Amino acid sequence: MSQELSDGSCFCGALSGAVESGTTQDLWVIYPGDGGELDRMTVTTPLTPPMFDIPITEVAESVDTNDLAEPRVLDLTMLSDSVDEDQTGRSESGDEVSIILSSDVLFETGSSDLSDEAQEILEQVAQEIDDASSSVISVDGHADNTGSDSVNTPLSKERAESVEATLNDLITREGVTFEVEGHGSADPIADNTTEEGRERNRRVSVTFEK
Repeated sequence: MSQELSDGSCFCGALSGAVESGTTQDLWVIYPGDGGELDRMTVTTPLTPPMFDIPITEVAESVDTNDLAEPRVLDLTMLSDSVDEDQTGRSESGDEVSIILSSDVLFETGSSDLSDEAQEILEQVAQEIDDASSSVISVDGHADNTGSDSVNTPLSKERAESVEATLNDLITREGVTFEVEGHGSADPIADNTTEEGRERNRRVSVTFEK
């Protein structure tokens, strides 16, 4: 994460106003030191595409470090999507893995009854849980923003409960407990203004330690 000052503000330069079309403006931002191990970095922001292969070089300038907050270095998160018809995905960060299952594959529209295809998918998830060390499995249901929260939130929880019930039957390892939540449309991972984005947001995630 970019370095912050002790008051929580960004240790960086700021735009004086809008950047006019056809013009450029220099900005700067401070990051925690890497100990000299890296020579390039990728910078991501909430508003721009990733900026790849930015060189890290030695400079003569120094900065005042008396008013800096503690640096935050997060675990690298790896994301992957299946190219198969089951439309599953996964994210891995540190010792935790989250398997993302498409609700469109697991359920019929408006239903929390698992489809025939869901059984094979959940058997694979159960096998991965059996091979892991975690004793607590989180199952979270999510929806797109179509319709009202009064419908989406309970349906997302009912779908999470259906996945939990099946996994509980399939897992052979002892001592595994579940935490089940339904979030409705509150936690999107894609743009709800597109059909592709809404499809990605209709999901059930299964999260546990490796």
